[in-house]
Amino acid sequence: MEEFNCEVLIIGAGPAGLNAGIYCGRANRKTIILEGKEPSALEKTKEISNWLGEQKIEGPNLLEKFRKHAESYNTVKIIKGDVIALMMGMGMNMISTRTANITSDVVIIATGRGQRKEVITGESNLVGYGVSYCALCDGPLYKEKVVYLYGTDEEVIEDALALHQMGCIVNIITTLEKNELPGNIEEVKNKGIQIIDKMEITEAVKNTEGLIEKIICKSVDSEELQEFELDCLFIFSHVPSNSIFKKAGVGLDEMGNIKVDQNQQTNIKSVYAAGDVTGGVFQVIFAVSEGARAALSALKYLRTLKKE
Repeated sequence: MEEFNCEVLIIGAGPAGLNAGIYCGRANRKTIILEGKEPSALEKTKEISNWLGEQKIEGPNLLEKFRKHAESYNTVKIIKGDVIALMMGMGMNMISTRTANITSDVVIIATGRGQRKEVITGESNLVGYGVSYCALCDGPLYKEKVVYLYGTDEEVIEDALALHQMGCIVNIITTLEKNELPGNIEEVKNKGIQIIDKMEITEAVKNTEGLIEKIICKSVDSEELQEFELDCLFIFSHVPSNSIFKKAGVGLDEMGNIKVDQNQQTNIKSVYAAGDVTGGVFQVIFAVSEGARAALSALKYLRTLKKE
């Protein structure tokens, strides 16, 4: 079992975590970035066309640039491992993986939305090929094309309206009745967006080119099946898995996201959180911004702690 001691421990090596690492490296703070087994959502993103300075870039390539930048600082070390136990807010934070024990003055949690379970047969094989979890990211790629949104929360309604504004031909499939969907249903109807209610998607089918071609749906009230042809399916079904942080005393909101203040600080004085793990808008630019803010706040706390 390896033993590490650092000033800043960043849990997560996605955009938020790596940018926080860059800020801590620039401040010459001894920093460890803990990279878990679950890949960053950015690593699963086929193409990004709204990153400043890059007209078009694949997600894994952008993530590798972030990683190299963070590793360019001598005080920053990236190690692999998933958190299996932690004690925080006791003066010194203690975190364990299967192969290491880490103590740190401050912790920045940037674990993303966590591991996602497949809810539709064939879903995982089509991510980047017509299945997406981010309408705002990928919507512009489907202008004048048929898209379906699948889910039950207010985000479905908000993103349906956003996709309509982008010029997509928008449809919503939900297991709820139409009047049970939260959000501005009347505006959705006024825009001519079709809502197919009380239906469950059971399978996503690809064509010979490997792109999504159609979805197979089943009525929640019967065994009736229907098929719908489409160009993209946006799925809204994720529930963050932050139970390990909750057990350590970190406050979560009603959706399971980590609650933070305007400085990215959690309810524990020496613990901060940034990126998708805090909910909100799931975009790379927001993640790196929150990572920077969390790092700046953590660095300020460190100076106070060490009376510098």
